[in-house]
Amino acid sequence: MPFNRVIAVVTDDPSDINTVSRAADIVREEHGHLYVIYVIKVQRSLPLDAEIEDQIARGEQVLHRSERLARLPRSNIDSQLLQAREIGPAVVHEAIVRDADAIVIGTSYRTEYGSFSLGNDVPYILEHAPCDVILWRERSGTARLANRTARNGRASRVS
Repeated sequence: MPFNRVIAVVTDDPSDINTVSRAADIVREEHGHLYVIYVIKVQRSLPLDAEIEDQIARGEQVLHRSERLARLPRSNIDSQLLQAREIGPAVVHEAIVRDADAIVIGTSYRTEYGSFSLGNDVPYILEHAPCDVILWRERSGTARLANRTARNGRASRVS
């Protein structure tokens, strides 16, 4: 199935590198278009269009870094900074509006109460997206340590 319109969701997470790289590879093969989006989660105590200067600056920095990382012609990539109450519904809405063929989203290996957790946003996107969803999950620190131990024959510090 061709993926001509792909959304890459960036969150200033270490997984953004692989998320953007994979999304760019997909659209490059099809000569498609990549939409990189960063969603600022706005607290309910603030108006949705509040000017949150530090978060806007951070989002713009992440988007610029993502554009450079994608290495696509300017005509094949757009980036957008969104503000929403929740990230998941904002991503799904963008997928609908842009008639996306796929969403690429990444996550670090996070734990909640001692167990692996995808949080709230990723499951929402997986359940409600009107298109294919490609999920990139970074390896856990434990898996990295085990991999280094197997290669070196001794444990090494994981940073």
